[in-house]
Amino acid sequence: MKSTITVLVITFLVFYSVNTFANPNIYAGDDPRVTEVVPNTYAGVTGTGTFLGPLANAPRTYQLLIQASQLTNVAGKVLTGLSMRIPSSATANWPLADVLFTNYDIYLSGSVEPAARSLTFANNIVGARTQVRSGPLTILANSYTFGGSPNAFGTEITFSTPWYYAGGNLLIEIRHAGFTGTSRSTDALLTSTSGYGTLVSACWTGNYTGTAGTQGNFTVVKLSASEPFSLSLKALIEGRYNSFTDLMIKDTAKVYLRNNFSPYAIVDSAVSVLDSNGNGTFNYANASNGVNYYLVVKHRNSITTWSNSGYSFSGNLLSFDFTTAASKAYGNNQVLKGSRYAIYSGDINQDEVVDGTDGSLVDNDASLSVSGYVTTDVTGDDFVDAADVSIVDNNAYNLVSLIRP
Repeated sequence: MKSTITVLVITFLVFYSVNTFANPNIYAGDDPRVTEVVPNTYAGVTGTGTFLGPLANAPRTYQLLIQASQLTNVAGKVLTGLSMRIPSSATANWPLADVLFTNYDIYLSGSVEPAARSLTFANNIVGARTQVRSGPLTILANSYTFGGSPNAFGTEITFSTPWYYAGGNLLIEIRHAGFTGTSRSTDALLTSTSGYGTLVSACWTGNYTGTAGTQGNFTVVKLSASEPFSLSLKALIEGRYNSFTDLMIKDTAKVYLRNNFSPYAIVDSAVSVLDSNGNGTFNYANASNGVNYYLVVKHRNSITTWSNSGYSFSGNLLSFDFTTAASKAYGNNQVLKGSRYAIYSGDINQDEVVDGTDGSLVDNDASLSVSGYVTTDVTGDDFVDAADVSIVDNNAYNLVSLIRP
């Protein structure tokens, strides 16, 4: 009987091990991460060249521009780290002894098309740039192994600030100050390789704080990602909501996660669109399951509104509906429209109170017949008129303001 059990266990372990190494998206245990090797076609193929950059002992600023088509596996997920590998020409593991980068910083942002890459680094950045890693980096001896074609990826460089990747072109910027020891080239694509300049491209300079540089080979990287924390929120904006049709003119909102204890620090924030039914999905990188957070809705010309108490994610998911009762907002800070409750409109200058200053702004634009997507258009009909004035004046009369813990 013992012999039969032993055979079964060994068979399972061999099957699991083979499949784990064959499929880079399978991890031991319940780790929900996925990975993406960029460029995709080099997941199991060695690169066409090498590059002395991210593992050089001298300072570097190095930008990797990646087209969205190479990132489909991690789109809509939270990027948590990256790893590289040494070329198949390597004849020894690296490093022979632990090395310490005095500073190793990584930034993530949107990117221009690789074909439009500029050698001025700032020109390649699209949208907000986030520093996801900073400070010293220790690479343990033998972290990068040789003998494969391609070699295995080295130890992952984990992001201290996970970053939600919604999709689109991606820019990875690495800035490091070097280390004392022997440099190591990475497995990379030569600039003459098919796909370089369209799917990927790169540029670099030998300076930790460089602002411009030259074209460089593209290091093959493996990105790691996990599922985001996803909030399904329902909230209505007073001025934009029509209680007769039960529909709202959609608009963008920002929802913060705040600690449910003083001083109620912001944990994360996300931007999304509240649709015609008031529904929006907000994805976060920096949250935890089972931890209570206040949900704080901020809209461009409405009163910032807090949830009545803290709520927690379970299995990375959370749903919350502000519209069913005034008490869903902290301090009952909502207005009844028809049978639904909505967030107060009229805080034009975002000073957390609807008052005469807001009224003056709307009055002035109404007198000038201002139109378009402007903050003084409270009703969302692209015109500033008496309807907008009425909402703001009424809320100012009622001393509507932010209510929070």
